[in-house]
Amino acid sequence: MPTGIESRLIAAGGTIIELLAAVVIAFHACRALGAILKRYDADRPRLIIADGVLAALGFSVAGTLLKALALQNWQQIGMFAFVLALRTLLKQVFKRERKQIAERRLAS
Repeated sequence: MPTGIESRLIAAGGTIIELLAAVVIAFHACRALGAILKRYDADRPRLIIADGVLAALGFSVAGTLLKALALQNWQQIGMFAFVLALRTLLKQVFKRERKQIAERRLAS
């Protein structure tokens, strides 16, 4: 079991990784806005956002897994399991949405 200082360092590392996830989403949102302003078809910005969310969820899951090293009681472990399951579900939903958009773009 990590000591107090190790737990704080692990949690800080996880938080930094999750912050990177927010930066990835913000970057892709700016790219999507640029695509809207350039008047691309409606699917292009949606694909950009889906790609960003998928990449960000990868960072987010990594940050959450790192933070799991510092879990100290069953309530924290339960909350971790819930968050991990939710993020995994969201990633699958965005993968399916991205695939449908890509297929629609190829068909047109």
